Amino acid sequence: MPHPSIRSTLAVAALALGLLSPALASAQAAAPTAAFTDSAAAGLSGTRRVAISAVVVSFQASVAGERLGGSGMFADKSSARAVLALPDMDPALQARIADEAYQQLKAQLTAAGYEVVPEAEVKASAVYGEMVRLAGLPNYTRFGNSLGDMTLVSPSGLSPYLPYGLEGGLFEQPKSYIGWVSGMGGKSITPGGPSVTSIAGIWKLPGLEVKLAKALNANVVKAFYVVNIGEAFADRKRALGARIVTTGEGSASAQLGLVPEQTRIAFRTPTGNPKWQKVAFTKPAPAKDGDVVVRLASPMVSDGDFFSVTGTSRLGGIFAPGADFQFNFTASLDDSTGYGAAIDGMIASATASMVGLVKP
Repeated sequence: MPHPSIRSTLAVAALALGLLSPALASAQAAAPTAAFTDSAAAGLSGTRRVAISAVVVSFQASVAGERLGGSGMFADKSSARAVLALPDMDPALQARIADEAYQQLKAQLTAAGYEVVPEAEVKASAVYGEMVRLAGLPNYTRFGNSLGDMTLVSPSGLSPYLPYGLEGGLFEQPKSYIGWVSGMGGKSITPGGPSVTSIAGIWKLPGLEVKLAKALNANVVKAFYVVNIGEAFADRKRALGARIVTTGEGSASAQLGLVPEQTRIAFRTPTGNPKWQKVAFTKPAPAKDGDVVVRLASPMVSDGDFFSVTGTSRLGGIFAPGADFQFNFTASLDDSTGYGAAIDGMIASATASMVGLVKP
């Protein structure tokens, strides 16, 4: 709260709800671009066999926008936070989307000229079993990333797992706005789920992936698709007069998209680094959880209207810890068929762009 000497009156401004304009959405839905992350296609030249060990679709369940107070004696020190959440999703729909992403990956790798090792052969490997015991997670794990809460979903045949923390970078450090990550230790609320400590402790995972690649004489492939729900915005303002009045504003744009930089396909090679790749922790950076990594380099946003949004607001303080102005928006999925089809199309397009960079 502002310092009492300012004698501000706090008031919560009306919430502003809305969707991105069709013109903006269409402009962002252009053909995706892909890029290498500190690697090159030549790193895959040793073999044309590929073994898919993980396909993970991360469904964002919350995002937030914050405006923090400034500094100085006369600065507006009040804070505002707006949260957009989609807490309820149909697991069957999520499973279908993950299964389709897996089929698309296999089909496009095959079309590019790779030999995809059968799933049964991958899972029969003792090394794959070691990887799952070390890092495997329950399907539909609720956790978080730097954007907010999310659900990790994999196709029925594979176990989801996250990269070793030092290869995932800042994006894998979870934030939670709807309580899916505990405040103490940053642990998932899903039994058997990850924590900040656990993803930082699976340092053997890169070496096991290299070991699996050697055992199968194939490049080990992992695909991660981060599905976003939109954006939230917060602000606070002061009006000077007989007394200083501070107000807060919050708004949200519910819109389906794929998150660039973190949506990626990572390849661990038989001759790869058995330790781990270096990723900057002082600033946001793409994950580097493989010897060759290709990523979605431009945003993908659907121009479909799949959601309805409601909002509430309240003042912070002793009985409502957190920002001085708090805005909470809840999205509901109104068109699950259109939503699923849109994600299928975006994932297929993103996969095609990324695989296109590593054609043998």
